[in-house]
Amino acid sequence: MNMPRDALAVIIAVSMVSAIGGLVFNTMPLLLSAAKTDFDMGPAQLGSLSFMAGIGYLLGTLTAPLWVDRVNWRLTAFAIILAVICVCLTMSQVSSRALFVGFIGYGFFCALAIALAMRILADMPDPERAYGTRLSVELVSIGAFLSILPIIFIAKFGFSGAMLGLACMAGLLGLGALLCPPKTSTIDVATRISFPTWQRAHISWKILIIFTLYLLANVGLYFFLAVIAQKFEPSQEQFSLMFGVLKWLGGVAGALGAIIGARAGLRVPHYAAMIILIIGVAGLLLAQNFTQFMIASWVWEFGFTLGCLYQTAAIVRFDRSNKLVMLVPMGFGISTMLGGRIAGQMLEGGAVHGLYIWVVVSSLLPSIFILCSSMEPPLQAAND
Repeated sequence: MNMPRDALAVIIAVSMVSAIGGLVFNTMPLLLSAAKTDFDMGPAQLGSLSFMAGIGYLLGTLTAPLWVDRVNWRLTAFAIILAVICVCLTMSQVSSRALFVGFIGYGFFCALAIALAMRILADMPDPERAYGTRLSVELVSIGAFLSILPIIFIAKFGFSGAMLGLACMAGLLGLGALLCPPKTSTIDVATRISFPTWQRAHISWKILIIFTLYLLANVGLYFFLAVIAQKFEPSQEQFSLMFGVLKWLGGVAGALGAIIGARAGLRVPHYAAMIILIIGVAGLLLAQNFTQFMIASWVWEFGFTLGCLYQTAAIVRFDRSNKLVMLVPMGFGISTMLGGRIAGQMLEGGAVHGLYIWVVVSSLLPSIFILCSSMEPPLQAAND
């Protein structure tokens, strides 16, 4: 593939498209909170909403290998963006019953955006820096959006306003499609859509499975942060501060990972991310007021984002085909589908402590695997 000389500009542009794919995940807590208010839904019903979004997200992810190397990437990015905007505008006008169907479409087209972006970035040198930049751009831009979503769109127009805001945000982020590479490589299509065997990339396959389990619990917690926080009776302005800063700190984590790259090795960053995440969960559990809960959520987000970055980069580093990274959104799809559903059922039964324990146990898995594994870095330099 012929990439423009300014690789950083391309990475940033592709990251903007990726951020559209990230909207379904990053806005879910506020969407569920708005749906709870407007449609009088309980935790189990809200979990079902995220389940439907997860179905759409998973379906979109699974189609990616069939088309992502066959199409013009730039034109496809524009088509996906238009579809996301149309779905969001439609959802702003539907009834509570039709909402479940709308969430399938919302998840599906967002998944196409992030799958396309992940494939493009897999061709970039130094995966930690490429995916770190992606996370930083995605989370900083979404953080800015989340800081105004509750106080402008939701406070005035409820759930319908949230979807109108999402349509506007998708349009702004869609400008990144202008700098997306227009063409794929010229290798045989049959080769491009095939995934590496377990024997050739068993470490990457294992990390992908563990990453999905990691996401399952942490995504479930994230989706219900706003619902759990309602026991402190926060205002929309407080929610704005909480989720805006939360995503900005996630962006800082992504930028930090991009700057450090693999200089700290391929193991230590996983341990650091785990420790930070567990400190955040402990803070959520022990919080006595909204301010404490909010700060703890920021700490948790920082560790969670670092964990996502380094696990994604590890999948790329140990898979020379650059194909398995396209299944990372599948992990988010499964976690969106099941994580929110399981978390909703836990909260319906009053088991918020059980949710926190689940998150901690799942977050230990990547570090345990890294600690027990005898894997060695691949041939590419880790300290460029």
